[in-house]
Amino acid sequence: MKPITTVKRNFMPPLNLARIAALLAVGLVGFALAPAGCIGGWDYSNVPEGDRCNPYDSHNECSSGLACTVSSWQLANQGTISAQGNEVLFLGPGAASNSAGAYDVLEFCPENYCCPVDSDGNLTTSTNPNCQPGCNGGAASICTAVGNSTPPYVGVCDFADSGVLPEEAGSDAESSDAESSDAEPTPDAGDATMSVEASTSEASTSEASTSEASTSEASTSEASTSADGSSE
Repeated sequence: MKPITTVKRNFMPPLNLARIAALLAVGLVGFALAPAGCIGGWDYSNVPEGDRCNPYDSHNECSSGLACTVSSWQLANQGTISAQGNEVLFLGPGAASNSAGAYDVLEFCPENYCCPVDSDGNLTTSTNPNCQPGCNGGAASICTAVGNSTPPYVGVCDFADSGVLPEEAGSDAESSDAESSDAEPTPDAGDATMSVEASTSEASTSEASTSEASTSEASTSEASTSADGSSE
């Protein structure tokens, strides 16, 4: 009976130092280039215009001149419990706000994007569809989800159909106030009384002047008559 011979096969060639060094070099290069191929890099900063951002982050993730927009729902419901039973977080330093402390809300947009702001932190006009009201189809999604009359997105379906933002509440009242301020003031009763009194006083002064003039003429006439009689 022949003895059984066991042959061990090695399917992986042995790694020498040269191969290990080569693999390590490739890994380091890939690690170094990874942030360049990932939006925001490792710390998620310098995010370009129109890309998503996180308003709950500890810093502004967007590039210079950009800020992370806030949705109306996030602003209205922060600190509350959502319908799913989760707590809605308070907005963090990463959320865009202007110099007055008001958050930059992108109307009828359910998501957050890096969008341009002016020197005071207010949103400015952008050609990027994600930085415009309705954010490139976001309004239609809100309309499908909650309808046209659910706060804080009242009128969202109308906007999705027309592309026209609804008028702000109170604009009629402001117009009325402006018209009232432009109107000439109506004189009150006191002014009317003073006017009448002034007219009466002027009339009295005129009459007194006329009377004095008549008396003076009469005295002159009498003096002339006496002088004529004496000369005769």
